[in-house]
Amino acid sequence: MKARVPVIVKDPVVAQYKEIEPTESLLVEEDVFLDGPVSPRVAVLDFDPATGGLAPRVPFQMPQSPHTEGTYLAPPIVLGGLVDPAATAVSVFGAVHKTMRMFEEADALGRRVSWAFDAPQLLVVPRAGEWANAYYERESHGLQFFSFTPANGPTIHTAHSQDIVAHETAHALLDGIAPDLYGSVTPQALAIHEAVADLAALLCSFRCRELAQAVLARTGGLIAKSSVFSGLAEQFGSALHEYPSQLRDLNNDKSLRFDAAPQNRVSRSEPHALSEVLSGAFYRVLLRMYDELRKQFAAGDVVDEAVIAAAESSYVQERVDRRLGPKKTAGDLGKWAKALFVAGERLKRTLLRGLDYLPPGDVGFADLARAVIASDQASHPDSGQQREWLREEFVRRGIVASRAELEVQTNVHHDAVAALDLAALVRSDYAAYDFANRNRALLGIPEGVTFEVRPRLDVTKLYWHRDDEKREVRECLLKVAWSEVESSPAADGLPPQRRVLAGTTLAIEWTDPPLVRAVLTTQRHASDRQDTDDLILRLLADDTLKLDGDADSPMGGTLRGVVAAEVSNGVLRVRNAGRTLHVTRRAGHG
Repeated sequence: MKARVPVIVKDPVVAQYKEIEPTESLLVEEDVFLDGPVSPRVAVLDFDPATGGLAPRVPFQMPQSPHTEGTYLAPPIVLGGLVDPAATAVSVFGAVHKTMRMFEEADALGRRVSWAFDAPQLLVVPRAGEWANAYYERESHGLQFFSFTPANGPTIHTAHSQDIVAHETAHALLDGIAPDLYGSVTPQALAIHEAVADLAALLCSFRCRELAQAVLARTGGLIAKSSVFSGLAEQFGSALHEYPSQLRDLNNDKSLRFDAAPQNRVSRSEPHALSEVLSGAFYRVLLRMYDELRKQFAAGDVVDEAVIAAAESSYVQERVDRRLGPKKTAGDLGKWAKALFVAGERLKRTLLRGLDYLPPGDVGFADLARAVIASDQASHPDSGQQREWLREEFVRRGIVASRAELEVQTNVHHDAVAALDLAALVRSDYAAYDFANRNRALLGIPEGVTFEVRPRLDVTKLYWHRDDEKREVRECLLKVAWSEVESSPAADGLPPQRRVLAGTTLAIEWTDPPLVRAVLTTQRHASDRQDTDDLILRLLADDTLKLDGDADSPMGGTLRGVVAAEVSNGVLRVRNAGRTLHVTRRAGHG
């Protein structure tokens, strides 16, 4: 079934000063739609702040025929006007689905993401109360969006910002893809959550047709001059502080290098600040890809295959034409729009497929960098220019010390998988454990260590090679994890040791014989251990880290704002440090 849903574009203040329509029309496809809005995977729970009870559900009007679209009966949103709560509920519902679709498209993950919690629906609360905040929380299965009234302006509703809704939805999706990140106490693992969520908000804004065209027209196609894309949640950020006028700016030179300029150094133990190093690297590569494509499209329709495969560019162009119509894709503005969409889609594939290759455990930026390079190398062997730019950024920002640290062998035949029954490996836990135990060396599992085999993924994705228009590639993703013990600061009665997770992802192409696309194992260094020490000490100083029963709420679950930890056999294990992403350094959204 299809439903046409109006979604608020960017922040309302951006729509006003850019003089664009306040909403975009989004087509959502699901098996069923119910009053609410509710779909099989998303349920909006709108609480009336005056009564504390649920507000009336927004009615769904069924399509009149199989070839038409349904709609939710909510008041329209007009530029500069007050937004009815029913319209807010519908907009948030659409923005959540828009973000989900971007992650799950055939040329991205190629599958539906399962939530990290044991329930079918993500619960979305657009009016969660008074607070300068919005967050995803695994324990409550949902997203919560708050409102606040700053001293310098009108009330800000975080549910009115597509940036914030996409950001929080991306947290939920990433928790389903890489659940270990939420429980990690490694600052860079938590920062990956923030960076991916920020980049998801960026990519969603590229898909706002009117917004993209307005920015391109005003900048003459030079988007590096505008903060509309790189500046996240501008209305929210300006309400919290006068300068800068956004929560975070992706167009930055933030770095882990000790010799970086003072203004570009970040706290290695604060995930929100740390995330800007990673998101900034990807944004700069996006700008380079866009500028290169803009020049090539201006010169003609033929592009350099080292930048992007011609068939891949054509596939994206067909989607642009369907969205905009041939008339709007003509001329300079049309070429810029095409370059922007192609660059954004390539970054989407590179980043999201890299998440699939990310090994389980307490990972760092370098682990993600290798996963991104490996997945892109396996899927785009002929279009290596973007990988070169990524390598440059990862080295320049101190994510790795040298390009050699990013090298991963891809697309090779290996005796261990030559006669492997992939169907049995996916279906049978026994077969998966037996394979992993017999191939510890391949998977990097230390001898004598007990390990866990995660549910295997059988995924099919679209790929482009030089000689192919496009083709579907079927992959089996096997992930194994094991725990390791390392020293920890013995402060405030904590034990002197802690438990961390290590792991490996083995990606296999479903061919005859099977082809190893990549093997990626976590690599933990002394600097990672020091950063973790610093984060634990900061959580203790903030009275955020609680042991065992001290973290329990009298109403069940874990106390709000608390990171829970447990001690077993004299070893510390932190369970849900992802809760630190709820609040920014400036009491904003996580």
